[in-house]
Amino acid sequence: MSTTSLPARNFGVVRQATSLFALDFGRQLRARKTFVLLAVQLLPVFVALAYVAFGELDGMTMFRNSLESVYLPFLVPLAALYFGGPSVVDEIEGRTITYLTLRPIPRAILYLSKLKSAMLSATLVSTLPIALLFAICAGSSGELGSELGTLGQMLGAAAVGALTYTALFAMLAVIFSSSLLLGIIYYVVVEMMVAAIPVMELASVKFHVRTIAGLQGADRAGWLDKLILDEPLNFEWWFGLLVAGLITVLATAAATAIFREKQFHV
Repeated sequence: MSTTSLPARNFGVVRQATSLFALDFGRQLRARKTFVLLAVQLLPVFVALAYVAFGELDGMTMFRNSLESVYLPFLVPLAALYFGGPSVVDEIEGRTITYLTLRPIPRAILYLSKLKSAMLSATLVSTLPIALLFAICAGSSGELGSELGTLGQMLGAAAVGALTYTALFAMLAVIFSSSLLLGIIYYVVVEMMVAAIPVMELASVKFHVRTIAGLQGADRAGWLDKLILDEPLNFEWWFGLLVAGLITVLATAAATAIFREKQFHV
């Protein structure tokens, strides 16, 4: 009997986890706040359109500057903060976490389903405007075909950033049952202050995302570099991908273990 009932039970768990993911993903995409966030993510695209209208656009230079100064340091973490923390905290504040954890599926799979939904949402909201911005910038300068490699590299960096930041913000939400304030504190302390200090910048996600995008060494605090190193640290893109992937896996594993054991009070 056990050999025939176990696969059926496992199939039921997978089906429920898939249903939970689809339900959560659809709810997030239809949320009014998501459209507001998407409008914010599209602001650099509107600026590029304005430059195109006035014929003053230096296509790929503007694309790279937008990625380096706006998308990777600010808009990608913003999307992750929006989707990552609330994936659990909204259930607590909405007093639905108790009903959620009573579902007949393991808590670990439940958390991973919601995290996967948050990661996919953050990645889509982050990368679609970047692809649109590239089409405008590269198209206006006639470099649409020749710069596809640059687009792939930037999209890869943005996607990795969205996944890693989402895993971190979701972990903070699971540990402290709060997301927004702690996420902002983490971003200011680690991704802005620590990331500006040579060597210590290796602890920030920002450093590794920039490494994947090939943007390292462009905006360092020069006197600090001279004080500690002769020149800024530079690594190959795969090093950034490896470290960011490791951070994502560790944050996900830690949050899953905590979520599995934690008793939530609503």
